[in-house]
Amino acid sequence: MNDKNAPPALTDPKGMGGVIAQDGFAYQLWDGISRIPHWLANPAFEEMIFEGLEDLEARFFAPQAPPHFRVLERFQAKSSDLLPADVKEVLQSFHHFDESYPRIARVQTLVTPRLPKTLAWLRRDSARVRRARPFFAPFADVSAATDARLVADLRKEYGNGLGDFVARAVEIEERVLPDRSAARSAFAIALQEAFPLLEVSTRRTDAAFEALVSLADRHVGHPLHRDKLRHAVESGLGERLPLPAAFPLMIRSDRLETDETAFQIDASEFSGGLAPFPESKIWGERLVEPLGKVAKWLRGRGISRVSVLGSYRLSTGMLVGASFRSAVGFELEIATRSGIWSTDEHTEGARDQEWTVTRPTELHEGRLAVTIGVLRDPGVDLLETAGAPASSVLRMHLPVAIADGQGAQAAVGFVKKTVAESVTRLAPRSIDLYLAGPAAFAVALGHRWNAMPPTQLHEFIAPERRYVQTGSI
Repeated sequence: MNDKNAPPALTDPKGMGGVIAQDGFAYQLWDGISRIPHWLANPAFEEMIFEGLEDLEARFFAPQAPPHFRVLERFQAKSSDLLPADVKEVLQSFHHFDESYPRIARVQTLVTPRLPKTLAWLRRDSARVRRARPFFAPFADVSAATDARLVADLRKEYGNGLGDFVARAVEIEERVLPDRSAARSAFAIALQEAFPLLEVSTRRTDAAFEALVSLADRHVGHPLHRDKLRHAVESGLGERLPLPAAFPLMIRSDRLETDETAFQIDASEFSGGLAPFPESKIWGERLVEPLGKVAKWLRGRGISRVSVLGSYRLSTGMLVGASFRSAVGFELEIATRSGIWSTDEHTEGARDQEWTVTRPTELHEGRLAVTIGVLRDPGVDLLETAGAPASSVLRMHLPVAIADGQGAQAAVGFVKKTVAESVTRLAPRSIDLYLAGPAAFAVALGHRWNAMPPTQLHEFIAPERRYVQTGSI
């Protein structure tokens, strides 16, 4: 006996429907294949499956999404004309899945050639609000009013529970794919959007499409790994996809930057500004642990070169560098306004930096205070505000800017050597680190901050002229 309230399972009638009856499968297949280029361009994408628990599902690595650290995007594709009751039934099935398996699906999408006329607003209004949301993000009252209006309309149509869910986690796409030719064109457009540098003929994009069709036909109900999908596309194209040589890692701040071709870590709550910095424990749970999961995931895939993008505070930069440190085999390409700073650049010609160094003669309560400043000397602010004596502070100051990656690596080498000397001589239990300089330098320094005592990081609150504790290494 089938319990309609039971959690969805692969062997229930819904799960078996696509395997037993293939009506409309061509539409589902073509829609799914047209999504593959964008998924391959997304470094978080791991696998997809046709006819799993839904018509189409894709899985993404998400280290900030406990408890599974993976999320799904789920699609139900309906090639026939739908009645309003049919649309509601799909939305209810999405809602049932979300209630049965919370925090698994990032978004669930209904794909159909056309909605009933009475529900045309459903796709139009939801899409309009979603597209405009990043632009109005700085204006909380505008965003809140717009979202509230959409929720009110959906509640009126579907009731509070289902309406709220649809507003939060459902997308609707109208896509017309009447035949194989239209499907090939949709795939070619998606391929060009995902990889704009790719220049191939229609004949070769058609060959890539057919390779994916053949692959999918043979693997209905079986997962398709990104490497297998990429191989099928490349075999049809006759050349490699222009994927980045280094794994792109974007650190997102409260500036709301985004890049769908980069793996994103949300560090907005660690950006300071109007909001206070979280306590050190929160830095560990919500930033250090996710970064560690990414590092482990990359090592499992044999990836050792990472491109660091985005904007971030000094503490975040140190923690990013330490998470992908040289001691565990990573090399970093750190994006700056002046170009890329690579952690494996040679430092010839960049060794004439004139650092001013004041070495400590004692520890304060078993701790060593270290100040490192490029242009600005944080030692001045620390000695004015902290209770530690000057004799317990290792101060290093470079009065000129770091111009390039070679200069950054030379600076890192000097700082690491100088700190190591004081650690060896004084044997502190831990280090209090105060840093001033470019955030990219913090990443480069964190990348080499191995074999050091436990290190507490700090950020300077300029309006209050004081330091606060942040994350720790």
